[in-house]
Amino acid sequence: MSELQHPNPFGGADDLAASPVGPLLASSAVAIDDLFLRFLEIHPTPGLAWGLVDRAGLVHTGAHGYADVSAKASASGHHVFRIASMTKSFTALSVLSLRDANKLHLDDPAQHWLAELQICEGLDDDSSPITIRQLLSMAAGLVEDDPWADRQLSMSEHSFGELLAAGIGLDLAPSSAFEYSNLGYAMLGAILKRASGYDLGSFATEHILGPLQMSATTWNLPEVDPRVLAKGYSLKSDQWLPEPLLHDGAFGAMGGLASTIEDLARWVSLHLNAWPVGTHAVPSELFGIKASTLREMATVHTVMAHPRNEQPGVVAQGYGYGLMIAHHQQLGRIVGHSGGLPGFGSRMEWLPDYGVGLIALANRTYTPLTDVVRQGLTYLVDKGFVSTEPHVVSDDLHRVYDAIIMTYEQPEQTQTLYDVALPTYFLDRDDDRRPPNFAALRARYGPLIAPAPLVATGLLRGSWSMPCEAGTFTVEAMLGPIKPHKLQFLRVTEEPQQG
Repeated sequence: MSELQHPNPFGGADDLAASPVGPLLASSAVAIDDLFLRFLEIHPTPGLAWGLVDRAGLVHTGAHGYADVSAKASASGHHVFRIASMTKSFTALSVLSLRDANKLHLDDPAQHWLAELQICEGLDDDSSPITIRQLLSMAAGLVEDDPWADRQLSMSEHSFGELLAAGIGLDLAPSSAFEYSNLGYAMLGAILKRASGYDLGSFATEHILGPLQMSATTWNLPEVDPRVLAKGYSLKSDQWLPEPLLHDGAFGAMGGLASTIEDLARWVSLHLNAWPVGTHAVPSELFGIKASTLREMATVHTVMAHPRNEQPGVVAQGYGYGLMIAHHQQLGRIVGHSGGLPGFGSRMEWLPDYGVGLIALANRTYTPLTDVVRQGLTYLVDKGFVSTEPHVVSDDLHRVYDAIIMTYEQPEQTQTLYDVALPTYFLDRDDDRRPPNFAALRARYGPLIAPAPLVATGLLRGSWSMPCEAGTFTVEAMLGPIKPHKLQFLRVTEEPQQG
């Protein structure tokens, strides 16, 4: 059975930016739906819900199949799915909020807060203690522990303390490499409770979920209305068999949260609004959360030398604080996280440069949603449903732009260039060998027809094309760091006219 929902974009939150691209994004809904439906032909799952998000919130949601197979309850954007390791981003922000409030420091040794923690192997005399920062960024040296940790979700605090006291071995020296650790995030949950006096669920509800009006998001699944709770399944002998509900416990900080497409849209929008892109200005706080802290979460702190997902176009990949980050040749910065538990699979991913994100929640064990979500975002960029916003052109940059154009049109008037360039620009090459040679350019390309507008890539960098009678060339300019900002570097890429 298939059910597709097309709600109005939600709004009304003063801290979220209005989105001029919402209507255009909404027109991509049919194609996004088709993408997920094709995914289901290859990766069947009892139920799947997905959501398209921009800075203002949820633009479109779709769903297919059942949240509850036996009751034939159709999946929807308001059904509560376990989001598994996507929880880590909420745990990370909770810990960072304590840091921002000076309740703890990221370079505190974990044992400062967890006196019972015994590292029984892996630390030599030269090694520093494991820190909160290393736990957040998957750099503590703890061995990768999927799927062992999934089955520890409901462990009691007492048993967790005994586990720590019995001794934890390290696989690698701290800070030497990325290694994904659920145990490390369980430790962060315990640290948060001791630093704040509140368990993670209570703290996150007060400081994150409540302000964001994420009322359906919870660690306490027994309290969720059974009519909106998605049940988890595994496929055995061609039948969907329910997975037992894993209850929240000491490992809940690594993967115990449950949420809906509608709630997670608010979470993704919060993160999109933290990035100053083009004319999109960012306040210092969003819903009481520092925008700089959200950006800090989405900055690579530990490089992944051998990424799990080999994606074309990805030039770098690493872990931030509770989030995975990739840098892509076409899509720019990609931020997100996957989740998997017995009965569930999930993925959220967003593009800060384009102001768009996609979320998908499924109720089959470890549903592989990463590729289809990435395909959806790539489609939106490829087809022009979203685009990057140009930076504001600074007065200093525009002054250089005008001077370069004038120098091209009148190469003999060298004083114009001297007026806008740093002295160092003229020191490395003699006048006749310094690129570009404007007299030679003018002789080769002829009169300028009309310069294209200046496109800024920062306050001190920009480029533009110069169409001339005999061809077109592109100019890239970079200004110096000191005031007054003057030209320190210029590059010309020539595109001679063909034929």
